[in-house]
Amino acid sequence: MISIEDNNILNFKIDTIDKILESKNKAKKIIESCENDIHLSYAKRFIYLYKKATDDIIGVSELEVLLLSKRMSL
Repeated sequence: MISIEDNNILNFKIDTIDKILESKNKAKKIIESCENDIHLSYAKRFIYLYKKATDDIIGVSELEVLLLSKRMSL
């Protein structure tokens, strides 16, 4: 999560960035494994939880595009 530390909003810890990337990769794997609309709805929920936990707007946008692409292919 992006947090303000020492009045610097971009002061990240490597562990935090690593956890964000792990979560994003997990979301991609979940989306890619979807086989029906129920799976897609759970993937959408995971994206919502990812957004809430990380505040990664760019990552969320990328995941939503991937989800839409998957939905169109089913």
